[in-house]
Amino acid sequence: MTINELKELLASGEFRHATYRPSSGLWSGLWIYRKAIDGFRGFEPAGFFSRTDPNLDAAERLVAHTGISVGAYGNG
Repeated sequence: MTINELKELLASGEFRHATYRPSSGLWSGLWIYRKAIDGFRGFEPAGFFSRTDPNLDAAERLVAHTGISVGAYGNG
């Protein structure tokens, strides 16, 4: 996912939520989800910013007002 794609998702109203997975490894970083009627619990992954992505800080700033959750189901 790019910053522009994230901006478009936010502007479209399809943004659902963001989750930060702080654990080390392949899945750590900021996960972005979009609304999806057929998705699991009404949403699906839309993109990801890894902990090493130079755009991570900018992405966090864009979604900070939405309340970023931590971990899968709040479990880290």
